[in-house]
Amino acid sequence: MQEQYAYKMSTKEKILFVLMQLFFVAILFPYNDILTGIITGGMMLCCLLFDRPKEKWALFKERSYIIWMVLFFAWNFFSAVFSKDVETGFTFIDPRLPLFYLPLTVGLIKTTKAFKERILLGFAIATTIFCLVCLSWAVKNYIQTGNVDWLYSDAITALSGQQAIYISLLVNFSIYIFCWFIFFTTYRFKLLIIPAVIFLFVISFMLASRNMMLVLYCFVLAFLMFYIFKQKRYVSGIVILIVFLAAGFTILKFFPKTINRFKDFVYTQYDYHHDASESHYSKETTPDQWNGANFRIAAWRCGWELFKEKPLVGTRLGEKRTDLLNKYKEKDFQFAIRTNKNLHNNYLDILVGTGAIGLFLFLIGWLILPIRYALLNSDYLSVLMLITFSIAMITEVYFDRTFGGMLIGFFIPLLMIDKKRT
Repeated sequence: MQEQYAYKMSTKEKILFVLMQLFFVAILFPYNDILTGIITGGMMLCCLLFDRPKEKWALFKERSYIIWMVLFFAWNFFSAVFSKDVETGFTFIDPRLPLFYLPLTVGLIKTTKAFKERILLGFAIATTIFCLVCLSWAVKNYIQTGNVDWLYSDAITALSGQQAIYISLLVNFSIYIFCWFIFFTTYRFKLLIIPAVIFLFVISFMLASRNMMLVLYCFVLAFLMFYIFKQKRYVSGIVILIVFLAAGFTILKFFPKTINRFKDFVYTQYDYHHDASESHYSKETTPDQWNGANFRIAAWRCGWELFKEKPLVGTRLGEKRTDLLNKYKEKDFQFAIRTNKNLHNNYLDILVGTGAIGLFLFLIGWLILPIRYALLNSDYLSVLMLITFSIAMITEVYFDRTFGGMLIGFFIPLLMIDKKRT
């Protein structure tokens, strides 16, 4: 059933809406730390004043996942404090700070589903504009240099300094949000959203993040099957499927190098002693190279061995990086040493640094309980975004970068602000 969108924001909602959009833009373009800090502080203050203290306390007790979120951060904090190298431990605490202050501010406001979806729509629009700006800049560089590499992967987002994997995640979210408004609401500007969705599909392909591309395409196909058979929209569903496939072939013709990113899956064998070059989408992928697939398999084995040495509390944050480097040296993994690679898996990184206790606290607070709350409230858009987060963290370490910590620390509590205990 489609929802009516005659919702008007109150004054305090308008202020919070503007501050959240400014916060999002500020972390996308982190060029001025002072300005970003002021905007973030303003947003947090607005969240603190959004409800009365008595209501805040009631929300804290009701939203049990926030307690687990705070416990996860506390476990990381103590891991850093009791490290042998405390200074290094606190360098890893810094990008994890959003996992503490955002749940206790953004996560403790109470509002309506309509207001939350307005915020999400604003983020989707902001992401689309951001991608348009980055693409324009990349096209200008391509015209000036004639180097087609400017139109792929991290080169597209180099203007902002953000990695393509994180922007691909936001592109997926934006497509989900736009499609939600197109198919499940009576939003009156649907015709303006459709070109944005098409543009974001093109950008997703150009960003060439294999993980997020596969997630997006699987969800799109699953939705089309639901739309065709469950909703009995046979004609319109088949038309959408045909358009989707035709668009895919067209994009592939104009941007063929993206497919090279998937050739990594063909060559998964590795030899730690082999110090070869790293594969690149602009060149032919060969068996003797290190690539995204065989490197991760090799690094994950190193991480798993580190976890088994200290399974309960981990190496502690201060020694996490040093112990991993020593494991690389033990394996004579020269490629990983030379390129200073991390584990490229957020779950394994948590296991290594903070042990099974850390991973347990993280899974309960940041994934399991939020997904449960969303399902109990029939909020399938939030479920989709939470599942995408959980998959994205399989191939990247999010918590060693401030932007990664910001995304998870902000979006997951935000998705829950309209939920009631069921």
